[in-house]
Amino acid sequence: MPSLKTLFASAAMAYLATAKTIKITATSDDKFDPEEVEAEKGDVLEFHFEPKNHSVVAGDYRYPCSPLDLGSGFFSGFLPTDSGSADKVFQVTINDTDPTPFYSSQGKECPSGMVGIINPDKNKTLSDYKKRASELSSGVNPGKKVFGGELVDSDDAKSDDSNDKGSGKSSGSKDDDNAAGIIGAPFAGLVAAIGLAYIMT
Repeated sequence: MPSLKTLFASAAMAYLATAKTIKITATSDDKFDPEEVEAEKGDVLEFHFEPKNHSVVAGDYRYPCSPLDLGSGFFSGFLPTDSGSADKVFQVTINDTDPTPFYSSQGKECPSGMVGIINPDKNKTLSDYKKRASELSSGVNPGKKVFGGELVDSDDAKSDDSNDKGSGKSSGSKDDDNAAGIIGAPFAGLVAAIGLAYIMT
């Protein structure tokens, strides 16, 4: 009969095998590509940034172009670049499969349609969110501090053009320890499970 140590380790490895990295690009024509994303718990959203100076913020569906409540969601900060992609990407680990919009908080980009949504359903759709956003004058910037995700060197990005999963090395700013909501916990749980597996006898 397999030991608890073996079972924990097997579960942790299975988790790693099924999680995927999904590439989303903030494009130079002020769009997110793709705008709609289907993601499971443990998946990683990896945001890449083209010119000139975009951000990505987890939004409140009820209030377009506004962030989730303080202490939840994510914010990349601004990633400026004059040509090509920025030298950092922003990685967010999914912890909640509820529909969650996201937007760029740069100037008028959100009202102009630079928005997207994670796991839309029949009641929370991209078209509805985008329509209501278009009635606003600008997006709300949640501050200067990066939270809810991790900035990583683009050379160490996990995704490729096929959205295959891979490995990346952390660099730069890290997520706020208090950030909650759709990010973070699965990875922490995985680390705990692996650690427990190796200390059990």
